[in-house]
Parts: sequence; structure tokens; C-alpha cells
Amino acid sequence: MRRRLGIPLLAVLLFGSGLVGAAPGTAAGTGFGFGTVTGGTNRSHARVTSVRMAQHPHYDRFVIAFDGRRVPRFSVVPKSSSVFRLDPSDRRVDLLGAAGIKIVLRNTTGQGSYAGPRDFRPRFPQLREARLIGDFEAITTWGLGLSHGAAKRVLVLTGPARLVVDVHH
Repeated sequence: MRRRLGIPLLAVLLFGSGLVGAAPGTAAGTGFGFGTVTGGTNRSHARVTSVRMAQHPHYDRFVIAFDGRRVPRFSVVPKSSSVFRLDPSDRRVDLLGAAGIKIVLRNTTGQGSYAGPRDFRPRFPQLREARLIGDFEAITTWGLGLSHGAAKRVLVLTGPARLVVDVHH
């Protein structure tokens, strides 16, 4: 009997503590929320193979594709401005827009695998600019310039491995 009670009790403790479940500030039923989102897997080394973006009726989408089957460790961090620092020079760069999102990919590089643009200026309703701001010592960083701070949705997709960031209009 104790064994059967242990599993539901563990589930209540995990969900109640915030260790399992939706990201903080997630809007119920939409997957969009505010705050930092982290995830991915501990890969020995990942390579960026493509970067693309698209405009949808209610959000703008930014996608990074990787070799292999798994998305590497990442953090998606909202910023109150569109000012970023280039890595490793620490030089200031102002992206289009009034707010931003910083995407940091650990154990990742685009050197030798990604030959696409390093600076996109789609001027979508929300996503104004996307720029590679760092690819140094196995940490790749992208900055997104946004029209204004807004809710975002972060998805991890497979076949191929992709990190998707949707920003609500």
C-alpha cells in the first residue's frame, strides 16, 4: 500500500515545487509565456545547420536546426532592450526594435556547418532582426530584436533537431 501512495505523492511534490510542468508565466492552453526558458540535452558537440524565420498570423517564428537527433542545452532569455554585446569582443550592437531575446546554445558551433546569413532583417510585425552575436568556445548566441516585449513559446522539435522560438504579435 505504501508503494502505491508514494508515486502520487511524488507527483504532487514535483508539480507543486515547480520542478515539473509548464514554464513560469505560461499562458494557460497557449504555450506562450514570459521569463527565461531552458532545456535541451547534454550533447558532446552540436553543429548549427540552418537558421530560418517565418511570419504567421499571430506570431513570428525563429528556427535553428542542428545536426543529429537532439537539441543541445539552451537558454532563451527575454531582454527589456534590443542592445546586445558581441562575443568575444564585448562590442555593443543595437538590433532593430525596442526589446529582445537572447538565445544561448551550449556545446554548439556554426563554424564549418552553417554558411547562411549572420544578420537577418525580416522586419516582421514582432521579429525585426535576428543576428548571430557569438560563436566562440562552443557557445553560440543569437540575438532577436523585437518590436516590443511579448509572450514567447519555445519548442524543441526532432527529425531534424530544431529549436523554435515563436514570439506573439
